[in-house]
Amino acid sequence: MKLSLNILTYFFMITTFAFANEPLLDSAKVNYDNNEFSKAIAQYEIVISKGLSSPDLNYNLGNAYFRNGQIGLSILNFEKAIKSNSSHENAKFNLKLAQAKITDQFEPVPEVSLSKILRSINNGISHNIVSIIASICILLGAALFIFGKKTTIKKHIKYARLLALTGVIFTLIAWQQKLAVEAYRAGITLSTSANIFSEPNPSSTLLFEIHEGTKLDILSESGEWFNIKAPNNEVGWVEASSLGEI
Repeated sequence: MKLSLNILTYFFMITTFAFANEPLLDSAKVNYDNNEFSKAIAQYEIVISKGLSSPDLNYNLGNAYFRNGQIGLSILNFEKAIKSNSSHENAKFNLKLAQAKITDQFEPVPEVSLSKILRSINNGISHNIVSIIASICILLGAALFIFGKKTTIKKHIKYARLLALTGVIFTLIAWQQKLAVEAYRAGITLSTSANIFSEPNPSSTLLFEIHEGTKLDILSESGEWFNIKAPNNEVGWVEASSLGEI
């Protein structure tokens, strides 16, 4: 009873919070439609700062930043929308439009790793969907096993075991997908340009320069610095303030 009450209370709080911000979201939409993009951005950011975030909210904010000429922040929000919902086709489409406007057009270097493969799979089929497929296989396998036991038809038990094994495999894939997505860190360059150094020190060797909108993998961090990998697999250190983490 207490658990049910807590769930209802949580649902009520979330619903109330969403309704409380609805006028602000409506106003942001009106400002966007009237080409008042700076005002729309400010209103969307207020809602997000209150803890109400969603793929569609990030998508709308990304559109406002794009129309306002702030490419780095538009890419950051499209990426956040896709991270929350890997099936958000509108965000994927607009992300490509925004990426076409950035200065750095790296030739991506092919990289084969289990983590990257799992993240790529997640972009097509999220780990939540894979988990559902796994559950269905296991449930069907259990039902078929029970039916086979009652009817003594051995082939039903054989198929039940096969379904159960398939379910276990899909469960492991979904689990590994989730771990890979959660462990992966990346950021979008928000400053007009940023220098990449050999060490987390501005006095170290300058390796190369990146520009607004470029996506970088974050490998580690040290103080106010990120150890990054560029799309061409070059690595170095950049000041954390230059990036917006997805």
